[in-house]
Amino acid sequence: MAEIEKQNSSIGNAEMAQRFVQFVMMQAQNIFYVLGRLPSPDGRPMPPNLEAGKILIDQLEMIQEKTRGNLSSQEAAILDDALKNVRLAFVEVSGGTPASMMPKSNLPEFPMEGEDELDLPEAASSPAAEKAKPSGAPQKSDGAVPDAENKKKFTKSYG
Repeated sequence: MAEIEKQNSSIGNAEMAQRFVQFVMMQAQNIFYVLGRLPSPDGRPMPPNLEAGKILIDQLEMIQEKTRGNLSSQEAAILDDALKNVRLAFVEVSGGTPASMMPKSNLPEFPMEGEDELDLPEAASSPAAEKAKPSGAPQKSDGAVPDAENKKKFTKSYG
């Protein structure tokens, strides 16, 4: 009976290794696609999206970090090679700037556990953002809209 369990376990491990390699290859392919290294489905070249490429590379690096010590030597080597290739492609597409030196994303930061609010990007306090505010909104003496007026209220009805 123990022999059957070992056999099923080895089949499961081989299948999981194959799925992991497919996952890594799919992620690398997605990175090459957003960097414009692969053509679109209709055959036209895609313009590179460096921000999306950096996000995807960061995700693949996170997978490498989180799986460190849990991969076979073959899986670790495949993940290492994939990361080297996508990093090289990023540097080539970005004109020599490595992903680690790219400017921070302008996407809002999500609060970590224990934080209450989102940090607003600096652009929200720019003069252009001030012009976009409704003129009828009550303002504080420093020109800011009160917090209660800034928040939108949403309700959901199930009736």
